[in-house]
Amino acid sequence: MNQGKVAGALICAAALTLTLTSAAFGEPATGKPILIGAHLDQAKQASYYSLLQKDSIDLFVKEFNEAGGVNGRPVQVLFEDDENNPVTTAIKVDKLASEGVEYIVSIGSSATGLATQARASELKIPHGAPANLAEQLTTDPPKRYYFRIPLRGKYELGAVAQYLHKKYGAPKLAVVRDTTQTGLVISDQWINDLKKDGFNITALEQVTPGSTEASSQALRVKDSGADVVIVVGGSIPDLANYIKAHKLFENPAPLIGNSLFTAGGFLKLAGIAAEGFVYPDAIDPSRTEIQEIDGKLVKAYGDRLKNQAVALQAWEYMRVVCDAIKRAGSDDREKIRDAMEATKDFPIAIGPPGMTLTYSPTNHDLFTSPDQVVLREVRNGEFGPPLRWR
Repeated sequence: MNQGKVAGALICAAALTLTLTSAAFGEPATGKPILIGAHLDQAKQASYYSLLQKDSIDLFVKEFNEAGGVNGRPVQVLFEDDENNPVTTAIKVDKLASEGVEYIVSIGSSATGLATQARASELKIPHGAPANLAEQLTTDPPKRYYFRIPLRGKYELGAVAQYLHKKYGAPKLAVVRDTTQTGLVISDQWINDLKKDGFNITALEQVTPGSTEASSQALRVKDSGADVVIVVGGSIPDLANYIKAHKLFENPAPLIGNSLFTAGGFLKLAGIAAEGFVYPDAIDPSRTEIQEIDGKLVKAYGDRLKNQAVALQAWEYMRVVCDAIKRAGSDDREKIRDAMEATKDFPIAIGPPGMTLTYSPTNHDLFTSPDQVVLREVRNGEFGPPLRWR
């Protein structure tokens, strides 16, 4: 990295650290709250990452309001259980709209996020997600009222494809997915793009939600002769069952997953079978800013929130949204939408060092290239540091 880039990264890090520690200053917010809605899965397949994001949002809002809120007004988040059901989600969006929310945050699955996108756009409520990564959520041109910061599906897949070519040349692949709606949405995109990139998929296996084991799928994958197994979807417990079976039957093919494996209890669910598992991530844990946020979450909630990418992303997303509401100078939905779209060179803790967020009328995503994606590996029972492979 040249001296100019190093200096720029240091300036961004200093600006971001100052922002993150601003809760030590200002008077607590009072008065009429600014309402933000959020929908999440409280008890089903997406709860493994939904509840982590809720905890992070709760702590962020507490600190934010103690530091003065939005020009002295507190932020209040109204949470609704979407039951991981797109139909239920649309009903909950209507409920949040009737309660006067100025923004809606999707912290459930990508499938429910798509339902929110459809209904909230009709109602002209700005909305978006910290962790929904389905490619369908962002199209060209982008949805006018939708904004997000997680890995965009095609970029995390692009990074995985680069890694596969670099490390294995032209490997034969097997794909294992769960059959939740989110799992199908995400895995279909991966399968299509992997084929376009010239990879030969020798097997496709599915794990039914709620199943207790995946021995038959693991045996068929082993018999397929795949060099690498792609495990992709939205239900962490079900896919963890496959990973345990994969190791139990001593399949030597390495495992690579999508970024949702950074969430929830994956490491506990998979146990020693997760060792060596490679996955794309939006988080570089070596960044000072990430360590600061992580420290706050662990202090408040214990190790359950340690090194949880979706929780860190939820924190940063709320920081982006609240900054836009401040700049809007109003709780008018259209002005907040405009302020979100005008976000430029905003220092953010997501992605590699020095990353900044810039939205525009033609881009409502943080990530714009596979080169910004971090690849990590499970090592010694923990989410390890970034792989140095490029």
